[in-house]
Amino acid sequence: GTPKAAAGHTLESAGDLETMRRLRPSMRAANASEAIVERIIATHLRPGIANLAPGTAHWSPPERLVEAALRGDGGYGDIRGEPALLAALREEHGREHVMVTPGANQAFVHALLSTCDVGDEVLLWRPYYFSHLVALQLLGLVPVFADCDERGLPTPDAVRASASRPGGRLRAVVLVSPSNPTGAVCPAELVRELGEACAQAGAWLISDEARDMERCGEMWGGVGRC
Repeated sequence: GTPKAAAGHTLESAGDLETMRRLRPSMRAANASEAIVERIIATHLRPGIANLAPGTAHWSPPERLVEAALRGDGGYGDIRGEPALLAALREEHGREHVMVTPGANQAFVHALLSTCDVGDEVLLWRPYYFSHLVALQLLGLVPVFADCDERGLPTPDAVRASASRPGGRLRAVVLVSPSNPTGAVCPAELVRELGEACAQAGAWLISDEARDMERCGEMWGGVGRC
């Protein structure tokens, strides 16, 4: 088919194509950090080496869900998620406000868009999940960093230190548990302390809980359970 520009303009000549090539991306996109995992996979992945980077389930969807998808009309669903699924999640988690997204990265961006403004600071714990850094950069937010302790866990003191910096604009703190990439699990009591430190600082605590926390032991409560 005929190539088209984003605004709907039909590109009919070589001159139009050359114009498109001269258009530059936004500075935020151009200066965003590299998704280093892709380079590592391209460099080192070969037959005989297992790739444990993606959190991909080893099972397929239940057959009844596949059949239901094939019977669907292909139209738009509820933007917040299907009502039956939302009701089940509310009951399971005891939460009134629930939203379903295509993946955790999309949920993270939604959380940032609804809590932060351009130029606000967001705290990441080193070592951090690389996609979180890129999301901050693309949204015009300012990443600030703090080191985990010797157990690989975040500390409330680091939250207070980041919030008290002169001229600081700390707006959110990102917690990932189990940590990506270390796997460290944040105990429930520490989660509560981090929440209290964030509340005192006027910052949101955004918790990325990408695994079934029930399987991570009773020590983990999850932000929704604390």
